[in-house]
Amino acid sequence: MRIAILGGSFDPIHKAHLQIAKCARKQFADEVWFMPTAQTPLKNRSLSENHHRAAMIRLAIAPYRHMRLSTLELERGGASYTIDTVQELIRRYPQHTFYWLIGSDQEAQLAQWKDIETLARLVSICVYPRGDQTNIAKHDFPVQQMTMKPMPISSTMARSNELSILPYSVRRYIGEHGLYMDEIVSHTMSEKRFSHSKRVAELCVELAAVHGLDTRQAYLAGILHDVCKEWPYEKSRIWMRHMEPQWLNSAPAIWHGFIASRYVKRYYQINDREITYAIRWHVLGSDATKLAMILFAADKLERGRGYDSSREIELCKHNLRLGYQEVKRQQQAYIEQEHKKEIAVHE
Repeated sequence: MRIAILGGSFDPIHKAHLQIAKCARKQFADEVWFMPTAQTPLKNRSLSENHHRAAMIRLAIAPYRHMRLSTLELERGGASYTIDTVQELIRRYPQHTFYWLIGSDQEAQLAQWKDIETLARLVSICVYPRGDQTNIAKHDFPVQQMTMKPMPISSTMARSNELSILPYSVRRYIGEHGLYMDEIVSHTMSEKRFSHSKRVAELCVELAAVHGLDTRQAYLAGILHDVCKEWPYEKSRIWMRHMEPQWLNSAPAIWHGFIASRYVKRYYQINDREITYAIRWHVLGSDATKLAMILFAADKLERGRGYDSSREIELCKHNLRLGYQEVKRQQQAYIEQEHKKEIAVHE
């Protein structure tokens, strides 16, 4: 059997990966095996946990009979050199003929690969077009060029909030497990707003741990609570008109909580009701759940606000409901004071 190996970090797997596999299958391969690496020798970046990347690959390739997951490099761990992997594949599966798939951007680096001459004798190296790389590099060994229309997408784009390039099953997995959320959220808002969100998330975790709550839930609620805060007014109004018409005539400053509770469910596939409820009421406050009280308090008390909130934080740790009530009382007093100032300006 002719087996094409598509290696990479798959952090996460996206639609272009599937397209590469489909083209290899049509042109020369009986099966395509996806082989996530534990660590890439030519890159300096920490990868997501192995079991998450493997699970996303399984979900993405599930509809395709001729695609498989190989965990050979994950099992080995550490930096995986292609020559070592290929030799192990041949040892395990002597009955198969192997093809190694690489992008045209990687082709220029082939000379740096360990024992590249030996590798080229053991497998057929097949190059698929990627990005703007169109020049065919010259080598002292045969390289096969695949026919494929380039897809200008990458895992980096997915982690930068371009989630539409992912199979739906992968998007849902990312939402269920809260993967890449810091990186994704940082691309939806200003640096200042993201720094605030990080501090809120960290305080949410601190309070959740004291009260025996799920710290992962707490972190996600905190990091996502302001994801729609900086939307343009007209975009926010459209969402409110369609999703929350009963609140349309309220102050626009409170809209982002209602919008975000729906947006994170629809776009990020965050279906945890505890999280979406806390996000929904983080501006106005709700004591219906402990997580909602924690997020409301953390949003007002995070340590970068410019005032000493240590007393209120300790109160929330000692008695969450009393702490929440105190923060809400202070917030209401502040709103009334600001409202009086606004009236005085216009008199």
